[in-house]
Amino acid sequence: MKQKIVKRKSQRCIFCSTRSEPDYKNVTQLKSFISEKFKILPRRTTKLCAKHQRRVAKEIKYARMLALLPFVPKYK
Repeated sequence: MKQKIVKRKSQRCIFCSTRSEPDYKNVTQLKSFISEKFKILPRRTTKLCAKHQRRVAKEIKYARMLALLPFVPKYK
C-alpha cells in the first residue's frame, strides 16, 4: 500500500523568525493584524504561532484602550 507523502510549508511566525515581540506602541505593525472591519484576524490568516497570536490580541486590545487604535471604523 502506497502512502502519500505530504510536504507542508513551514509556516514560521514572523515574531519567532525575527526574535521580536509585539508591542502596543508599534501601531503600524498591529494594523497588519486587523481586518478592514477592525476585527482581530485569526491565526490561519496571520500565520502566527499560538503564543504570539495571544500576545498580539492582548496588545491590540491594550492599544485600543489607550486610544492608539480605534474600536470601529469611522463612517461618513
